[in-house]
Amino acid sequence: MVQVTQSNMRTSLGALVIGGLAATALSGVVVMQVILYFRIFEKDASILKSLVAIVFVLDILHTCMVWAADWQYLVTSFGDTNITDHVFWYAVITIALTAITTIFVHLFFSYRLFRLSKGNYFICIPMILLAIGRVVSAIATSAEMIRLGSYYAFYTHYRWLFTLGLVLSTALDIMITGSLCTYLRKSRHGGSGRLDQILNSVTLYTVENGMVTCIATVLSLIFWLVKPHALIYLALHFAIGKLYTNSFLASMNARKLLRVQNTTSESSEHRLPVIFSHHFSRGDRRPAVRPDPVDLTSTKLQITVDKTVDYVTDDVLSSPSHSDGAKGSGSSPYR
Repeated sequence: MVQVTQSNMRTSLGALVIGGLAATALSGVVVMQVILYFRIFEKDASILKSLVAIVFVLDILHTCMVWAADWQYLVTSFGDTNITDHVFWYAVITIALTAITTIFVHLFFSYRLFRLSKGNYFICIPMILLAIGRVVSAIATSAEMIRLGSYYAFYTHYRWLFTLGLVLSTALDIMITGSLCTYLRKSRHGGSGRLDQILNSVTLYTVENGMVTCIATVLSLIFWLVKPHALIYLALHFAIGKLYTNSFLASMNARKLLRVQNTTSESSEHRLPVIFSHHFSRGDRRPAVRPDPVDLTSTKLQITVDKTVDYVTDDVLSSPSHSDGAKGSGSSPYR
């Protein structure tokens, strides 16, 4: 076991306090977004609701592990000068939980990219393999840290394992963000129309989400390689899982605004790409108003015109469409 200096101990404990507070605050944002999601998107498919519930449970469990780790380092082990080199399983379990949350988020965005690219397996399959490699690396990291019981011993023998997980996570963020932005740009039709303005907003939103998680992961990697005896990297890692969860939930809740903006531009033939229309929602095709029967005994001719609006979703279970019936004279169908 390496002798921990007073400077590293203060830095490590201070970082763990700040990291724990940041993780708790971000977890509060997660709770707010989950409540918002279930209130707004009550008609979402069960598979998507289950995914949100799983991510939420993982986030709550992660927060509990962060609190327990801070308690062990700051209260239970008060006065132990070598405490920051001791591995508590509460702390390293957060690494595995972060990886499990991350793979759900990465797979979700990979599926979105798969739909947006119209089934491009050459882009999505490597991302899925990298996501699996990232979670395997993180779980192996947690297991080895618990077995060795020392961060210094783990850094000496298996530092490549934790490094690999962070590198894969960073690479995935860059690949997913870059690919989504590329296909979104291809969906633009030029000019300054409403659709192009919406796509510009979506592209900017995608870049911002990808940058936040990527920057946090890179910072954790840098501190892991440069200052392995100070637990700054672990404190940053506390917040990484929360950032991924918030990125996923914010993307889900943003559909409401995007649908409203897209509705206002329905008069044009161009619509938002498939991933931004009406995700994973149940629906069926049925006329909203039944056509009235034609009165053959009257001299008045009555014409019924049904208006049908079809749109495609990325629901794996159903592709909803709605129809509105309207009566008029001499009008044409609306697409």
